[in-house]
Amino acid sequence: MALRETKTKLGKVVAWEFRRAVMNKGFVIMTVLLPALIGLVILIYGLAEGRGASSVPSESLPPFLIAVFLALILFVGAFISGVIVFYGVLKEKASRVVELVLSSVSPQEMMAGKIIGLGLAGLVQVTVWAVLAYFAARRFLPITLSGLSPMQLVTYPLYFVFGYLLGATLYATAASTMKDVHSGGAQGMVGLIVYLPMVFLKVLIEHPELPWVRAAGFFPPFTPSVMMIRMAVTEVAWWEVAL
Repeated sequence: MALRETKTKLGKVVAWEFRRAVMNKGFVIMTVLLPALIGLVILIYGLAEGRGASSVPSESLPPFLIAVFLALILFVGAFISGVIVFYGVLKEKASRVVELVLSSVSPQEMMAGKIIGLGLAGLVQVTVWAVLAYFAARRFLPITLSGLSPMQLVTYPLYFVFGYLLGATLYATAASTMKDVHSGGAQGMVGLIVYLPMVFLKVLIEHPELPWVRAAGFFPPFTPSVMMIRMAVTEVAWWEVAL
C-alpha cells in the first residue's frame, strides 16, 4: 500500500512538472515554432536550389561521425535541461514553494519527480531538434544509420537517455545544496563534469584502446559519450558494454 501511494505521488509530481514545462511559452517557441520555421526554410532552400536526394553522395559518413553527432546532441540537451532543473529548484526554494509541496510529498519524491518531469520535457525538445538536424543534414550530407551495428542501434538510445537523466540529476543535486543562485558557484559547475570527454575527443577517436580511455567508459558521468564514440571507432567487448 505504501509503495503504491509513493508511486501515485511521484506520478503526480512528474505530471505536474512535465505539464508546467511544456506549457511554458519559451518551450513552445523552442520546440514547435522555431523548428517548424527552420524546417520550412531548409525545405524552401532545397527546392530553390534543386537539391534532391539524388544529388547527395551515395557513400555514407563514417559511423564515428554519427556517434560524435549524437554525443554533441546529448551534451547540449543535457546542459539545457540541467540548467532548467537547476534554476527550477533554486526558484522554488527561494519562493518557499518547497515548503508547501513537502507537506504532501517527501523530499525524495519531489526531487525525483522534478528530475523525471523536466527531464522528459527536455528529452522531447532534444528529440525534436535531433530529428530536425538529421533530416536537414541529409539534404546536404550522406547520412544513414545503416552503417551502425545492431549493438549500436540498441545501446545508443539507452546511453542517450541515461546520460541525459544523469546530467539533470547532477544539476538538481547541486541546486539542492545551495540557498540561492549566488551562494555557491562551485556547486553549479558540477553538472559540467559530463562534458569533459569532449575535451579529449581527438584522443577518443584516434586511441580508443588506451587504458585510461577504457577506464573512463566505466565512470557513469563519462560512460554515454565515451562508449558511443568507442563503439563507433573500434570493437568493444560485450562485457564492457554490459558494465
